[in-house]
Amino acid sequence: MGHVAITLVMKDYDYLAPLACGDVAVSGVDLTLDRRSPIARTLADPGIHAGELSFSHYLIRTSGGDRSFVGIPLFAYRAFRHRCFFVRRASGLSGFADLEGKRVGTNSYPDTGNTWSRAALREAGVRIERIDWTYGPIDAPSDAHAARPALALPPNVRPAPPGRALRDMLVDGGLDALMCPIPPRGFYDAGSEIVRLIPDFRAAEQAYYRRTGLYPAHHIVGVRREVVERAPGVVRSLYRAIEASKAAWLAQRRALCETTPWMLADVEETVALMGADWAPHGLTDANRKMVETFCDEEFAQHLVERPIDAAGVFAEFERVMRAEAG
Repeated sequence: MGHVAITLVMKDYDYLAPLACGDVAVSGVDLTLDRRSPIARTLADPGIHAGELSFSHYLIRTSGGDRSFVGIPLFAYRAFRHRCFFVRRASGLSGFADLEGKRVGTNSYPDTGNTWSRAALREAGVRIERIDWTYGPIDAPSDAHAARPALALPPNVRPAPPGRALRDMLVDGGLDALMCPIPPRGFYDAGSEIVRLIPDFRAAEQAYYRRTGLYPAHHIVGVRREVVERAPGVVRSLYRAIEASKAAWLAQRRALCETTPWMLADVEETVALMGADWAPHGLTDANRKMVETFCDEEFAQHLVERPIDAAGVFAEFERVMRAEAG
């Protein structure tokens, strides 16, 4: 493969520092790593050759026949979700089981993080079809959320009233809880009337991991199909470069724990629970289980019309890698 010019859009993750600083090379690729643009540009701008993609929206699109991107099992962003539920301080709600039959607001129904959040509810035995869901802007009214998403949603999912923000609906009693990735406005204020449903989310998420072995992936990396057809080696090169960048970051992780006074203790605890590489890329056994679980959730939550064959999600990536090995 001759050198190919590639623009890659990803968030400014710390594990990309060795790649961004030039300590890691990308074989056969003249790489422009764009860590400033919103990852939404990956889909919208044809000048972006590769970038971060929502895992859920990727599965929804490919399930509907959209083959414009080839997915790579570089799980760019992961997070647990028990931390993402918020209630009024005086609500009396204290756990997932309390949400069944309640009114819950969310910023977007089909997003990956919210799909994993509902998966956590289901894992706890909550019947999400018995929750009255409202989607819309969390902190301020916005026309951007006025239109219903392109896919058909379950009948218990409806848009917020025009001009209403979900945070205000929670405070006013129009909602019982919020499910959103970023805490609503005022959450961190002293004496805030909005609190987490699960205050010790760290313990809850660790227990979830012990039960399931799942560390939820939210974003993958995709490469435009025309690029892959023209230069399939780009897939291997990007995968190996990002893997090498993360490996270099991991090698220094214990030595670079100054962000908070006790980050070293957190790293040590995480390694003890989840292993030295707690967020592996590639199709490891744990990642195959995670992908299979998420595919099952996409169908169970009515985000796709038919079951997704988890083994086929990264089939093209596997073919490219096998071709080199052969």
